[in-house]
Amino acid sequence: MNPVVVTFLGSRGPYPGSDDMPSVLVSYGGKNLLLDVSEGTQHRLLEIGKSVASVNPILITHMHGDHVLGLIPLLQSRSLAGITTPILVVGPAGLGTYLIKSFEYLYFYPEYQLVINEISEGETCEGFEGLVEPLRELTRDSGSTVSIVRTDCCKNIIEGPFKIKAFWVKHSIPTLAYRLDISEAVSICYVSDTMASENVIRMCSKVKVLIHDSTFSSDMSDKAREYTHSTATQASETALKCGAEMLILYHVSPRYKNTEVLLSEARKIFRNTYVAEKYMKLYLIPNK
Repeated sequence: MNPVVVTFLGSRGPYPGSDDMPSVLVSYGGKNLLLDVSEGTQHRLLEIGKSVASVNPILITHMHGDHVLGLIPLLQSRSLAGITTPILVVGPAGLGTYLIKSFEYLYFYPEYQLVINEISEGETCEGFEGLVEPLRELTRDSGSTVSIVRTDCCKNIIEGPFKIKAFWVKHSIPTLAYRLDISEAVSICYVSDTMASENVIRMCSKVKVLIHDSTFSSDMSDKAREYTHSTATQASETALKCGAEMLILYHVSPRYKNTEVLLSEARKIFRNTYVAEKYMKLYLIPNK
């Protein structure tokens, strides 16, 4: 059986000129799901042999630039490449307005159906199978549409090998995290920007791979609290409490040229810990 492949297209916190900011590709069963789209993500996709046409859906955690500024270039490239297949983008409320306004100012309109599913703050969303009635829809003469969709529980959005749950975490702006259940043996939680949170422990219970914010080392816990991020120690405590099998330290501050200090403090609490690096891959077997 083919493995689930998790590819880290970027793994660090924001820094001017960096090409290593957050984006993770999860591939299985001929499908490619993209988590966050930092600057340059489409170029890194090409470097690993993936086309922009192959990506669907895209899940955005929040509207900070290091997680979303690569989205519009990727969507434009789909049109430039003549791609006509529909695509779904999921994220927090405000994502649709950001995209549509940007399209207007850039004099760009997708030549394919783009469905933007906004999740309202406070909702816990499960499911993602099928389409729902759009709140707002813009249609071109060519027949392509941009739809903004919102549902109470975000049910009935897409089909595919991924069972997706979106849930809210503690950050400076409304921020989502995502759980992907692919089989009984493979589950992934992507918790990119967050403070330590009981909701993460609950929603990531018994997860196989926990990808968790580890922006700072424990000696900078005050800074982590100020900027609503986590330390490597806090990430490892979360992994232990939720019963994860593996912890990946993620969104590490660029100040850490050597990440050994983060890895060392995390492994004191949760042994099976690794630090995400650009182009690092995980191969997960979907059967027990």
